[in-house]
Amino acid sequence: MRNLWILTRFLLKSGPGKSNQKSGKKKAFSDGGRIVVYLLLGVCLLPVSVLLFFLGYSGYTFLQPLGLETLLIEFVCAIGMMVIFFYGLPLFLSEYYMDSDLVKLLPLPFTPAQIVGAKGFCCLLNEYYLIVLLFFPFLLGYGISAKMGIFYWINMILACLIFPVVPLVYAAVLTMLVMRLFKNIRNKDFLSYLGFAASLIFAIGINVFSRSIGNFEMQDIMNLMESQKGTLRAFRTIFPNLPLMTGSLADASFLKMILYIATTAVILAVFFALAWKIYLPAVLGMSETTSEKRILSKEEVTRTVKSKNPVRTYAMIEWKKLYRTPAWFMNCVLMPLIWPVFMLGIALISIISSLGMAKTTGLWTRLVADGTIFRLLKGELPVAVAVLTAAGIAVMMSMFCVISATAMSRKGSEYIYMKCIPMSYHDQIRAMLVSGILISLLGTLPYSLVFNMIAVVFGLHPATLLYTTAITVLFTLFVNYEQLLFDLAFPKLNWENETAAIKSNNRSLISVLIDLTVGAILIGAGYLLYGKLQLNIHITTSVMILLTAVLTFAMRTALFKWGVQVMEHLESA
Repeated sequence: MRNLWILTRFLLKSGPGKSNQKSGKKKAFSDGGRIVVYLLLGVCLLPVSVLLFFLGYSGYTFLQPLGLETLLIEFVCAIGMMVIFFYGLPLFLSEYYMDSDLVKLLPLPFTPAQIVGAKGFCCLLNEYYLIVLLFFPFLLGYGISAKMGIFYWINMILACLIFPVVPLVYAAVLTMLVMRLFKNIRNKDFLSYLGFAASLIFAIGINVFSRSIGNFEMQDIMNLMESQKGTLRAFRTIFPNLPLMTGSLADASFLKMILYIATTAVILAVFFALAWKIYLPAVLGMSETTSEKRILSKEEVTRTVKSKNPVRTYAMIEWKKLYRTPAWFMNCVLMPLIWPVFMLGIALISIISSLGMAKTTGLWTRLVADGTIFRLLKGELPVAVAVLTAAGIAVMMSMFCVISATAMSRKGSEYIYMKCIPMSYHDQIRAMLVSGILISLLGTLPYSLVFNMIAVVFGLHPATLLYTTAITVLFTLFVNYEQLLFDLAFPKLNWENETAAIKSNNRSLISVLIDLTVGAILIGAGYLLYGKLQLNIHITTSVMILLTAVLTFAMRTALFKWGVQVMEHLESA
């Protein structure tokens, strides 16, 4: 037990992104960035928390006369356990099999059960963030509505603390069994893609759930619970401590809470016994990556050694590193390309449902057949909305595309080769910009053009296409210039794995906040000119484009002037 506690404290102190920090100032900077990230996530999940609070509050009021209030708690707890289970799968893949500290921990005098326990406790702490934002609000609303006594509130706190344990144990056991039985998947590249896919499915599921729960009526929830009683019985079998937890909350029974804790402890003990047998053989068989070796043909060799433009060649090297490194490809390339598609899908679903409702109510006839939609898109206001929307999309895109924001940091200890190759720093900066600019434009420009072209067909001013394209391109250039300059000035070159170069790089977060601030100022200036000073929309848009162009040119000049000086004196940071 003493070794378990020592190892747990060590892992908590030297978590991701902290093990290589050399000063208290850097540690405080990292912790501050981490707090900002958690606050942003909390703000994003706040609407879901409010909905769950009112679900618990209204659910008790509606279901108590029917005697189904206990079933409501059990139903929500069962859903919560499945959410924790699916969220835990990529978490355990990352913590148990992909963490770089495994090489250092395995030779130390720790048993596999102690390593599993310490890492599992770190995963458990990560789950409490979801518990506070998603599970606690529901129980809080339920308790307030039912006017529960002191035992309920004590049991509620204990339930929130112990609730994630069993789903996480199941996730850990499933992960270990898969890794133990299927040897062909024991490489970090495959696990990176698998973990990303699981995280993406989880994020989409949370979004769909939050959208659907807002449309639920109490009668719908009651019908759903009635239809899923068989599923609840299956959950009681899979999670044997679930009835004890729901009973301790519904009846405010401290005895049932003690039995719930005891059952959880037994499951935890069995887990540690299994971990002793199945964890160590799988983790010893891990490989860093997979590769295919083949002999190049004479034509391929000739094509490879052919002289090419140095900037283009260097840019291709940067791109190949991006898509061949799973952590970089998923966070830097896929994220800015997937989220616009995801948001577009939600928008299309909303539009299709609105059109269906419009046809049913006769609104479609008034909008299209009578030409109302053509009149609505005439004038200055639709142009202003389109321009501001395009600017807003470009601003938000800076949050997802961090290719330029991590271009220097991703080089890590290999940055020294930049000083050795026969290529000027000016050309190296140009090459590092290419991937970031192209991916950023792919994530913004096509959607803006498609929507505006459709709107132009229905009567929007054709100049809107020129305005939105100019603003999108100029702001995208500004963002990439600023992010690369910031990363050159404050690179994170000391990291143990590729994920840490991005996930633990708080410099990129600060750079993104700078871009959002500048974008908000530009949008605010456009609103002030058009909404307050009553300038013509074409004059307003021209001023905004001119202002963005000036800022972009100034940032480009600063990048190539100061960036070259920074690279000349660059040392490990």
